[in-house]
Amino acid sequence: MPRRGDASTTRNDQLVALRADGTPDAAPRRAPPGAPWTEPVLNEAWRSHPTGGSETSPAGVDAALLHFAAAGDQPVLVVSRPKAPAPLEATRVRWANTAAADLFGVAADHLVDLATTRLLRPRDGSPELERLSRDRRTRCAVDAVTSGGELRRTEVVAWPVPEREGWEWFWVLGVVLPEDERAQAALRAAEDRFATLAQSSPVPTIVSDVGARLSRVNDAFAELIGLPAEELCGTAWLTHVVDDERSGVVEAVARVLSGERVTLDTRLRNAAGQVRWVAVRLAPSRTPGYGAGFIGTVEDVTDRLAREHRLAYQAQHDLLTGLPNRLALLERLADLLALPGEAPGPGTDVGVLMVDLDDFKTVNDGLGPEAGDAVLVEIARRLAGTVRSGDVVARPGGDEFVLVCAGLDDLGAVEATARRVLDAVLAPVEVNGLRLRLSASIGVVLLDGSSCGPEEVVRDAGIAVHEAKAAGGGRWTLLDEDVRHRARRALRLVADLREALSRGAVDVHYQPIVRPGRPAQVLSLEALCRWTHPELGAIPPDTFIELAERANLVPALDAHVLAVACRDLATWRAAHAAGDLPLTPTHVAVNVSAVSLAAEGFAAGVRRTVAGAGLQLSDLCLEVTETALASDLRACRTVLEELRRDGARVAIDDFGTGYSSLAYLKDLPVDHLKVDRSFVRDLRTAVDGVQGGPARAVAAAVVSLARTLGLGIVAEGVETLEQDAVVRDLGCEAVQGWLYSRPLPREALAELLRGGGLLHPLPQGAGA
Repeated sequence: MPRRGDASTTRNDQLVALRADGTPDAAPRRAPPGAPWTEPVLNEAWRSHPTGGSETSPAGVDAALLHFAAAGDQPVLVVSRPKAPAPLEATRVRWANTAAADLFGVAADHLVDLATTRLLRPRDGSPELERLSRDRRTRCAVDAVTSGGELRRTEVVAWPVPEREGWEWFWVLGVVLPEDERAQAALRAAEDRFATLAQSSPVPTIVSDVGARLSRVNDAFAELIGLPAEELCGTAWLTHVVDDERSGVVEAVARVLSGERVTLDTRLRNAAGQVRWVAVRLAPSRTPGYGAGFIGTVEDVTDRLAREHRLAYQAQHDLLTGLPNRLALLERLADLLALPGEAPGPGTDVGVLMVDLDDFKTVNDGLGPEAGDAVLVEIARRLAGTVRSGDVVARPGGDEFVLVCAGLDDLGAVEATARRVLDAVLAPVEVNGLRLRLSASIGVVLLDGSSCGPEEVVRDAGIAVHEAKAAGGGRWTLLDEDVRHRARRALRLVADLREALSRGAVDVHYQPIVRPGRPAQVLSLEALCRWTHPELGAIPPDTFIELAERANLVPALDAHVLAVACRDLATWRAAHAAGDLPLTPTHVAVNVSAVSLAAEGFAAGVRRTVAGAGLQLSDLCLEVTETALASDLRACRTVLEELRRDGARVAIDDFGTGYSSLAYLKDLPVDHLKVDRSFVRDLRTAVDGVQGGPARAVAAAVVSLARTLGLGIVAEGVETLEQDAVVRDLGCEAVQGWLYSRPLPREALAELLRGGGLLHPLPQGAGA
């Protein structure tokens, strides 16, 4: 019996064409010797068939032959069976490849038209081969009958060919050879292990052997879709993708089938009609004998996306009012400022209005934070109603709101918008049965195309708000260049002051406190800070101290002055002990703010500084204003008592300007009172023997009070001989003022001490 591979044939087996009735062509077309099994070769064979080519050929047989012939080493048969019910013997071979000829020991062309039962016998009475299905792939165990009568244990995989009207049913049979059984068993074991792992996985998993149809799904995917797994297998899962997402998913599957890995987010509709967001991850998979498919996971991310959306919303919105927060406001402003020189033009100019509720702290403290929140929610609702579509109302924090409004192209439009906002705030608010009336201050900044950033715009609007509040509140202020310049200069000064403090570049001057006389004798010193800016020159103390208070630099400033004053006093004491100075002050006084007194560890810090300079606490006098004491009397008293108990002196500065002097003076640990310069300034000598004038009466009362309490008394701000005469007449044992000396740098003060510490009154007005 000839074998395939003889000279009469080649490894490229002949292609047996089929007539329209399904019988083999008497003169079959052959593939050219040596030609590969490629689609063009097969298509040419079908087109040259006498029946008319592809239009009359069984659709799909050419593709099937191509697929299995390309496998080469696997025996393949194409069989047909009449449509009418017929026994297995009616199934005939229509084509066979070289591997099939080798298996049966019969030339391929001699296998054609043989009954299938002549070649393949069901093993152990298995009926699978009898029921070749035209709907799905069938696999069954059979014995292959060779030309010598030998039975070889094999398996057959039968693939149905899509049906065409008027034709028999066709199947492509792939025969698994006995020598492949071990490999097939290993493959099946691996498949079983994978199936077990996928089935028990909580992650929905799908498998397709070929195309987009599902061949296997796990329980998690079935639960996600809401259908049994057996109903999902063999179906196109894309039908569960929502309509407007389907085209994108189809494209993704096509890419996977071509060999790519694809990850995408899409929406699935389950059997109950619910739409779920899923993250789909697909990887290509090719199973021998099947074709291009994929393995994928389908993770339900609906809840995760909901959380992410909620977090994203919270990151951009104020949770109390629902308005955009500071971050969202800055992003909106950044968008408007993104293109330099292309700010909104005439008719569409953008204005930024910062709205700050006047005295809102009273509402919060008086009615509680819940009532305060209710007020803020109501104000937010009203402000949102005052703007047009496209405008922004944000709450960056606290009781501040910011409106970003377009169309503010002239002062009239700005005023109309600001007035509308003020009226919205002024309307009564009902809270806890109370009818409240609020007011607001508004700062307006117009975006003019300058290169400033979002933070600067918000800051400038805040500057304009402060201007409106300083003018009495309940009004609006448009930021102009003068205000902007002053504010930016202040910001620069704050930054430079912070830098100067870090470098120790803030100077300390000393104003002598003297015993009045001709000449006056230096008793002690008051340390005062002075700052000379490297570019702007000397900065007035009132200016940079106010800036320090705004920037919370006062504690650092106090600590710096204390350290320098202690160091200088220790130097003068050492010089006196060495005989270089005939006189040293009894003590040095430093001013202490309420913020410093309230700071944790203040007393311990003072002790460390004094001890580090080699001094005693008795060498130090702490001057505290009445305003500082009034802010937190209990805390201040505790700290001052502790330091005074260890030797430090305490003086009340600017005495007489507070509201509760007599009420708390009896309880405070005080050594001296300093009469405020506002009383000294108006002192006059007696006229015609009449000791009159309110200023003299107040000064006399303060001196009398000090004597009664056993306290020392110092008159501040003595600048004229007349003032000096009055305070001496009243009994002040110490005076301080420009009549005797202005604050001196350490070198000049050392020279004064070197001369014995004697001072003569300056010519009238020289000190001023």
